[in-house]
Amino acid sequence: MAAPANGPGFNLSGLTQYVDETSFELISKAVLGTNLAGYVDVRAGLKGNSVKVPLMEDTFTVQSGNSCGWDANNTASISQVDLDIYHAKVQHEFCPQALRDTFMAQALSAGQFGGSESLPFEATYVNYFVEKLQNWNEKYLINGINGGNDGIQDILAASAVSGSTVDTVWTGSAAGVTAVDYAHSMFSLLPGEVSMADDLILVVGTSDYKNLALNITQQNYYHVAPDLKNLYVPGTNIRVVPSAGIQNLATGKNLRFLTRASNIIMGTDLTGDFEQFKMWYSEDNDQVRATMKWAIGVTLVQPELAVVANKTATQISL
Repeated sequence: MAAPANGPGFNLSGLTQYVDETSFELISKAVLGTNLAGYVDVRAGLKGNSVKVPLMEDTFTVQSGNSCGWDANNTASISQVDLDIYHAKVQHEFCPQALRDTFMAQALSAGQFGGSESLPFEATYVNYFVEKLQNWNEKYLINGINGGNDGIQDILAASAVSGSTVDTVWTGSAAGVTAVDYAHSMFSLLPGEVSMADDLILVVGTSDYKNLALNITQQNYYHVAPDLKNLYVPGTNIRVVPSAGIQNLATGKNLRFLTRASNIIMGTDLTGDFEQFKMWYSEDNDQVRATMKWAIGVTLVQPELAVVANKTATQISL
């Protein structure tokens, strides 16, 4: 028996088929589609609650090649870094009438009946959940779970370089000590062995990102300022990455950290049956039900090779 149609363009029978056909794509987008995940080292196929990520270390001794013989004086070793995996799930149930009053109204834009330019109900509904999951995952990468798995802020608080000169408010003003000056101060504190790396990222909250962009423009760095999606700290190769996982505090003393993107490892699975993105109409309950399950974790290879400002800033509660 087909699911009931609740008005023009609102037929729940297509929901299950749409989700079944795109379930892997949807859960992958929800996990990997966060802003921060687009830059860090992502490891898929991780199982269990805690894994040890292998890392290669080598003395790499170079010798003269002017003579014959064999002298293997290099030593290699495999080290490991711990990465805790959080197995998350979301389960929802909706009355079809409630959906009709919300998603139906969104899907039926002006002039829909004159063409097919509007999204189908299924895509509109699913995109809503994907955006919610992406936002939660971005917050998890920064904050972890209270009383559970650590996020980047907790990991950095233990051993990253910090300095009182950058634990302050950033503004978009060009007067006095500016946001650009503070970004330069963080760069100056970065350990020398990684300061010339080509994958440096400065991760800041959205308010700091806005103020830094404004300040760069006001200081006439127009050659680096015009593209808000590709913002760099002037005079450096540091890409500025805004993260919705960082809480914008009223004091302006938000968490900020600078490190190599490859120093951050994000873990997930995406290779087994655990990850799910399912939605269906339950005739027995006259409800639309949804369940989403996924795995996520984060760690740093060498937290000491990072600079953190306001490392004790208030975290977003998860």
